[in-house]
Amino acid sequence: MAGKMDVRRLPFYYGWVVFAVTFLIYAFMYGLRYSIGVFFTPIQQEFGWTTATTASAVTIFFWVYALAAPIVGGLAARIGVRKTVFLGGLLLGGGGALVSQVQELWQLYLFWGVVAAFGSAALYVIPTMVLSRFFLRKRGRAVGWASVGVSVGQAILVPLVGVAIQTYGWRAAILGLGSVVVAVTSVVGYLFLREDPESMGLHVDGVEPATPLEPSEPVTVEPEEYQEPRVTLTTSTFRLIVLSYFFAVGGIISILTFVVPHMIRMGLNPLQASGAFGVIGAMSAAGSFLFGFASDRLGRKTTILVTTIGIAVSFFTASVLPSDLTLLYAWAVLYGLTYGGCPEQYAALISDYYGNRHATTLFGFLTLGGGIGGGLFPLIGGWLVDLTGGYFWTLILLGCSMCAATLMILAAPPPRS
Repeated sequence: MAGKMDVRRLPFYYGWVVFAVTFLIYAFMYGLRYSIGVFFTPIQQEFGWTTATTASAVTIFFWVYALAAPIVGGLAARIGVRKTVFLGGLLLGGGGALVSQVQELWQLYLFWGVVAAFGSAALYVIPTMVLSRFFLRKRGRAVGWASVGVSVGQAILVPLVGVAIQTYGWRAAILGLGSVVVAVTSVVGYLFLREDPESMGLHVDGVEPATPLEPSEPVTVEPEEYQEPRVTLTTSTFRLIVLSYFFAVGGIISILTFVVPHMIRMGLNPLQASGAFGVIGAMSAAGSFLFGFASDRLGRKTTILVTTIGIAVSFFTASVLPSDLTLLYAWAVLYGLTYGGCPEQYAALISDYYGNRHATTLFGFLTLGGGIGGGLFPLIGGWLVDLTGGYFWTLILLGCSMCAATLMILAAPPPRS
C-alpha cells in the first residue's frame, strides 16, 4: 500500500485515481453485462431453448444482484473495500467464463444468474460509494463522470463480442471476456482502491478543512454523528429514496430491454434499431458529464427530479411516435441525455443525506430496491406486450413508473446543507 508521504507527493488528488478505477470497473462490468444478450442467440441455437427460458437468466441475475447488494456492503465493512472488489471481480468474470462450459439450463442460471450477479453487486456498490467518500464539493461530477464508463463499455466491448463470436465461437468469446474482466476489475481494484481519504492522511476533495470555498459551490455539511443503518432504514426519508430508485431502475432497465424490439416491430431493420441503441449510449455519456456539473450546482435532489421527469416525457413520447427514423433517433437523444444523468446521482444523494460512515451499507439496501424493480418491470412489460401485441401500454407503464420515481424523491425533505 502506498505510504502517506508517497500519496501526498502526487501532483494531483488521489480521489481522481479512485475515479479512474471506478470508470474502468464500470466499463468492463457493464460491458460484460450488456454483452450477455448477444450470447443468448447462439446459446438458444445450440440447445434449442426458448427466448423466455434463456432470458429468465437475466431476471434471476437482477434479483440475486438486488439481494446481494446489502450483503456486499456489510462484507466491505468487515474485510475492506479492496478485498470485496477483488472477490467481486472473481465472481463476475469467473461466472461469465463458466458460462462457456454450460451444458444444462440450470448451469446457465447458476453461473450467470447467481455467481456473476453477486460479483456485479460488489463491483457496483463498493466503487460507487468509495468514490463518494473521496469527494464532497465535486461529488456529483465525480460520480456522474465515472458512469461514462458504462457507455464506453457498451460502445466498445459489445461490438467486439459480436466479432469474437463470429470468429471464435460463443464459448471461446465469453471465456475470453470473463477472463479479461477478472484480470482488470479484480487486480486494478485491489491495487488502487482505498477505504477513504482519511485513511491515507488526506482530506476530502484534497482540501484542508479550513480552506475557504468558492461562493458558487454549494456544500453539503455532513453531520458529526450518524445513525446506525438499522435506524436509518426505518425512516420515511430513506424509504422514499428507495421507492424512487425502485421505480427509476425498473423503468430504465425495461426500456433498455425493449427499445430495439419495439423499433424493429415498428418497421426499422435491426441495424437501424441497433443504431438507436448506440445513440442512447453516446448521449448517456454526454448526460453523465453535463448533469454531473448540474448536480454540484443545483443539488442531487434537483438533478434527479429533472432527469426522472425527462425520462418520463421520453417514455410517453415513445408510445405515440410514428415509424420515422429521424424522430426515433431524436427520441434516443432525449432519453439518452436524461438517462445518463439519473441513476448514479442516487449514490451521491445517499452520502448527502447520511454522510460516509454507513454509506456503503445504505447504498446496498438502496441497490436492493432498484434491483427488485429492474427485475420486476421487464417481466410486467413483456407480459403486456404478449397480451396486447404491441408496446404502447408497456411504454405508458414505464412512463408512470418514472412519474412515481419523481413524486417519491419530491416528497423527501432536502438533505442537511
